[in-house]
Amino acid sequence: MQSASIHRQIALVSYGTQFLRDKLALDDWYRHGIFFGARLQFRHLGDHVLLADDFTWWLGILKQSGAVRLSLHLMAEFGIARPAVIDDGDYAVVVHFADRHQIWAVGVERPAWRDHPLVPDVPGIPIFPDATHWGGEIDSYWCVEERHGRLDLPETNWKTLANSIATDLEITIPSSLVPPGPIYLPSTPPAPWAKFALFPSGSATLLAHGILASLYREQATFENDTHCKNDSSDYQGLDAESAAKVNDWGRRLASWVSELEMRCANECRQRASSDEGIPLPLPPAAAKPPAHSKTLNARQDEQTSVHADPARPQGKWLRRIVFVVVLAVVCLLLLAFAHIVAAWPWLSVMIGLPFAVYTVYVKGER
Repeated sequence: MQSASIHRQIALVSYGTQFLRDKLALDDWYRHGIFFGARLQFRHLGDHVLLADDFTWWLGILKQSGAVRLSLHLMAEFGIARPAVIDDGDYAVVVHFADRHQIWAVGVERPAWRDHPLVPDVPGIPIFPDATHWGGEIDSYWCVEERHGRLDLPETNWKTLANSIATDLEITIPSSLVPPGPIYLPSTPPAPWAKFALFPSGSATLLAHGILASLYREQATFENDTHCKNDSSDYQGLDAESAAKVNDWGRRLASWVSELEMRCANECRQRASSDEGIPLPLPPAAAKPPAHSKTLNARQDEQTSVHADPARPQGKWLRRIVFVVVLAVVCLLLLAFAHIVAAWPWLSVMIGLPFAVYTVYVKGER
């Protein structure tokens, strides 16, 4: 089942790495809609000090401390038991420095009074009403350990990974049933300027978005088909052996989803072979230009269209031909209406020349 918390971790790690590498400013993405309605708190495990209650502060201090990137992992990968202060969370975020790395456990903070001696030991039945449903979610990050040395991460070959998933699950990856382009979560952002891809999109991650979207669709279909209240599903009529095969397929699917989410979060390449760099979201101010900018752009477009009007003679010889024609017309008019020049026709050329020059060269340049 998809979790909003893991989606926030993917966005934090992927966009946070771009920030630490000076590829993206905080002002360009911290309004990401995935963080709406949630708070991220960062604490030191030793004394439980609240280091930061905003991920922008956390990232800002890390950058000033020399951090170069972030990465997302399973907590079990480091051989560290999940801290007792974490009630629900299997992931860890690693902060990479040049010569060391920090491991931050991620999850939901466990209240100490859950183990209070006055609380009866009845699992699953709350002794008091839970009012936290009306409050925002809180993701807790605890710095559990700092290790010397670098933690190297291999780059993902997305084509190879897609083939492996398709072979194991016997499905088409990426699926033609998912919309092309990046994944946007939430699908309906609270505001237009909060619409960002779940992780940076571009040539290097185009296939990654397609794979993850395909697996999310498969997972949603599987959960709907196997839900106990879905009486119309074919799953409900399977025998024990067939149901076990379907359940095993669902477990493999969930494992692939978890693996893929971490790889998407850790993808930080700015170029794929000779492709251009990854395009990142525009800041909100650029999404809606002010009214005076629209007016200025309209005027500039009008001026451009005037100067680019194909009806106006642009060639050198064409302009000379027009000059001769205009000169001839002026001369004929002068010959027809001027008695003075009737006796001296050659004067018509001298009189008509200034008008022709003015009409073609001076007035034509305006």
